[in-house]
Amino acid sequence: MSFATVTGRRQRAGLAILITATLLPGMPAARADDPAPVDHSAHAGHGGHEMSAGDLATLRRKIPLYQQYTDEQINQGMARMVDLDLYVSPAGVRNEVGVLALGHGYKEPGNTFFRNAFTPIGGQYPTAAGLGMAMMGSGHIQKAVDGLVAAGARTIVAVPTEIGDDTSLIRQWRYIFGLSDDSAYLDVPRVKSPARIILTKTPTTSPIVGDILADYAKGAVRDPQKEVALLVVHGPEEADDNAKLLAILKGHAAKIQAATGLREVKYDSLQDDAPTAIRAANVNRMREWISAHSAQGHRVIVLQCIMTGQGGVTGRLRRDFDGLSYDLVDKGLVEHTLFDQWIRSTVSGALEQT
Repeated sequence: MSFATVTGRRQRAGLAILITATLLPGMPAARADDPAPVDHSAHAGHGGHEMSAGDLATLRRKIPLYQQYTDEQINQGMARMVDLDLYVSPAGVRNEVGVLALGHGYKEPGNTFFRNAFTPIGGQYPTAAGLGMAMMGSGHIQKAVDGLVAAGARTIVAVPTEIGDDTSLIRQWRYIFGLSDDSAYLDVPRVKSPARIILTKTPTTSPIVGDILADYAKGAVRDPQKEVALLVVHGPEEADDNAKLLAILKGHAAKIQAATGLREVKYDSLQDDAPTAIRAANVNRMREWISAHSAQGHRVIVLQCIMTGQGGVTGRLRRDFDGLSYDLVDKGLVEHTLFDQWIRSTVSGALEQT
């Protein structure tokens, strides 16, 4: 998909889906002060032994990128995955409402940025985080939920912090919470709990995201009439999902341009986990745009619509744009003070609909 000029309007995030589940017999509650990562070494494909032929076939069927990988490469990738549960609130915080922060999982300092973003609301509601792709298991999410129940939660607002409401990770979380019959990866165990669990929308369509991106852009602008900006997102693998996300980015790009007065604000998606040829075409299109503006004497600012900065997406983007002239704003949404406003409005909105 080619770039488009920025126009559009704000879009508001919708809420919320209600789930009721039952606790598995004999399932222990997690300790509220235990932030240890879930160890997958005893699970198939997570270091203890290789994945089964059936699991490998399933992943290749569901994840087109894996069709170009050998069994050994897939096994090595799975062995490196770590799912992490973090209990965010102080031990004394108790409430009938709990908050479950769901995230992709990040390199440091990304996980610290993520935890810090949920620390303020963690002083009001018991708050825990489940970080990771949940491709091979859901134990980290189950443990986080159990910790919230142990802190008195009867209703848990699960807050997915993903860019895009139509991604494979969102579909995996929906499967884990019993909202879909189809997993995006493997059929991992579903979360069981006596608490009512509400899964909200991501921040993607919230006008707060546009406000954050505009603020980051204003901090980078020097001479707007001689500058342009490129807004880049990780992006989902599937073309239809990617088109939906680009339509949302159009509105955020328009807000950036209105707030900064930049000559032009473009937007595009890496589709970072798509097959190599698709991703390469996206990168080449962006490189051509940057090169064209540099040749015209324009300073290029690259903004990222990502959850945390200084992580894997940023590192790959630097390699993608190697040799080009641009200035990168390496900050994620969770690092901005306005993100707490989104968290609180999302939680309160979910509770109002129950």
